[in-house]
Amino acid sequence: MNTAHRVVVTGMGALSPLGRGVDALWSGLLAGRSGIRRLEGLDLTGQEVDFGGQVPNFDPSDILEAKQIKRLDRFSHLAIAASVEALISAGLPARLSDELALGTATIIGSGLGGATTLFEQALNYGEKGAGRVSPFLIPGAIGNMAAGEVAIHVNAQGPSFGPVSACATAGHAIGEAYETIRRGDAERALAGGAEAALHPVVIAGFNNMRALSRSGSSAAGGDPAAASRPFDSARDGFVMSEGAGILLLERLDLALARGATPLAEIVGYGASADAQHITLPAPGGYGAVRAARRALEKAGRAGSEIDHVNAHATSTPEGDKAELDAIRTILTGAADAASAASADRAQLRASITATKGNIGHTLGAAGALGAAATICAMRDSRVHATLNLSAPDPLVGALDIVTGAPRDQEVALALVNAFGFGGQNAALLLAKWTGR
Repeated sequence: MNTAHRVVVTGMGALSPLGRGVDALWSGLLAGRSGIRRLEGLDLTGQEVDFGGQVPNFDPSDILEAKQIKRLDRFSHLAIAASVEALISAGLPARLSDELALGTATIIGSGLGGATTLFEQALNYGEKGAGRVSPFLIPGAIGNMAAGEVAIHVNAQGPSFGPVSACATAGHAIGEAYETIRRGDAERALAGGAEAALHPVVIAGFNNMRALSRSGSSAAGGDPAAASRPFDSARDGFVMSEGAGILLLERLDLALARGATPLAEIVGYGASADAQHITLPAPGGYGAVRAARRALEKAGRAGSEIDHVNAHATSTPEGDKAELDAIRTILTGAADAASAASADRAQLRASITATKGNIGHTLGAAGALGAAATICAMRDSRVHATLNLSAPDPLVGALDIVTGAPRDQEVALALVNAFGFGGQNAALLLAKWTGR
């Protein structure tokens, strides 16, 4: 059997509003915990939104020196911590050498990069003048620095770059890493996304474009933990969060040769553009359908074979609606959403869950955290429930969204969706590792 161009996941790292580490993410999802709360450490005077998802008690001093912490933006701190976890969980050293170093790519993106560094230094310029702007502004703020700083930290000397496609970023990063390994330009890759843009200016910007939920705000007397409501009729926008998700991808033959146990295999990746609107998805989720069908085509599989979907499901009215149409179309193999509308429950057997009910929307990291949750579901034969889904949108119909409690289920083939402003779509198709 030729395994040279098969790609498996052998390690994972995560930081999310549920805590540091993949175990914290997965145990929190299974327990139905929310990581959304009142934001701390930010001056949100006059803001309508005062809640979101912060990584709790994160101290990067166990992996970074004080001077590194000072010069790097928080999104790079998160990316490095998640990458180190991914390497160690894969049975590799936290700092690579020799052939391991030469063959390892770092393909890690961010939707907004070092936004906090940028806005802080802009304020510094306005108040104190040009001479007081930090020399670390540019390397701290530019979006490729998560990939670059991870490469420096772990000594990865293969291809290194940072995709930027808003909330589809991590999906594209993992997909492009998969293709980079498949074509022989790297032997393994740290791939995913990191985001730490919880800054008053960014929150105001998203809120003023009516993208954020306001239902959990102090002014509304709401509960932050109940604000992110994927697919629920009462959803009113996404909840902004920070976090990082990194997967360690490897060429299968090399992973097996060093004695690694694959966690899952990536069997397909697809990408598309809606070419429709800067924020609204294409009608019927047609762009998402095309991305998923391209992933299925590469894998030689059909939509009817999918056991589970980790939905993008940000809790926005139009985004969730379009994704429900897209999922129904993908699973049934119908020509479009209208043709898929009459599908019966037997045709829609795949379970669906939305991780963002628990952790909010981590923007450029979202696709990687969704992929990590999906791989955990495959490993444990258990799917976590969608939090805060009490009154499903009527468009859900016969689609099988897991609610209430985790469900025991074998997941052999799973789809992970990731979509971004600008109409950018990424689809990852993951297969359970069976040892062959």
